[in-house]
Amino acid sequence: MIVVKLQGGLGNQMFQYAIGKAMATRLHCSFYFDHRFLDDRSANANWTFRTFDLDVFGLPERRADTQTLASFFSNSSWLKNKGVQLGWLKPNQVIKERHFHYDGHLQYARGHLYLDGYWQSPKYFENVQDELRKELRIVIPTEPGSGDLLNRIRNCNSVCINVRRGDFLSNSFHAVCSENYFENAISYMQKNISDPIFFVFSDDKDWAQQVFGEMGNAVIVGEIHDGLKYSNKLMLMAACKHFIIPNSSFAWWAVWLANQKDNIVIAPQTWFNDPAWDTRDLVPEHWIRLTNA
Repeated sequence: MIVVKLQGGLGNQMFQYAIGKAMATRLHCSFYFDHRFLDDRSANANWTFRTFDLDVFGLPERRADTQTLASFFSNSSWLKNKGVQLGWLKPNQVIKERHFHYDGHLQYARGHLYLDGYWQSPKYFENVQDELRKELRIVIPTEPGSGDLLNRIRNCNSVCINVRRGDFLSNSFHAVCSENYFENAISYMQKNISDPIFFVFSDDKDWAQQVFGEMGNAVIVGEIHDGLKYSNKLMLMAACKHFIIPNSSFAWWAVWLANQKDNIVIAPQTWFNDPAWDTRDLVPEHWIRLTNA
């Protein structure tokens, strides 16, 4: 049995689902989710509360029950009192992510496992990529008014520009991509793609309008196209042929879901401000990396 701790938004949860499926497939067992971190509404400064988002793909919650969760801990009262610091019942059954890059030791893990981490590398789920591509298909109907935009994206040399600012501006962990980063990325695309059309998806529409609004070949995609839990936005982004993305797991998955051959993907050189977080196994070698500054 595999239990995966769910944390973060849709992109993070997709990585956590992927590793859970991959591990369960390899070990021929079932897998479940620990929802408690998502459900916790304790007050935290500069914190974005999340919900279970994988239902946009029609995936079930797979919620681990109290008895299952208690089997991993030395005292089941932890389930009721999150403030108590307790040890593990069987340390070999709990695997906490040791570092950000791929951990090859995980392939040797056996038995009942509890996975606590983000697991952001496609190397963790290479054995189930085909199955994931079938399962990670958005089942939410396309938003009214998005049909024409989707057709336009599909029928031109579309370049997705994803801008992530929002919560990134209020913490020192993530490196926010500068205007200069996007200008350099756009310049590269214009030199290497015939007649590109840039579709700008941003959580800061005022900033996006200021930076990209005067471009004759840019379309600022409004909030009306976000959809439930940003599922419509993800679908539209994944329909693009080329990508300029920020340091965002949501944008990473848009590229993966697009599954385009010979596409150009530009990503920031600095994914996290802390250089100890090694992203070599997250960002594929053929992606072009430009400085964020």
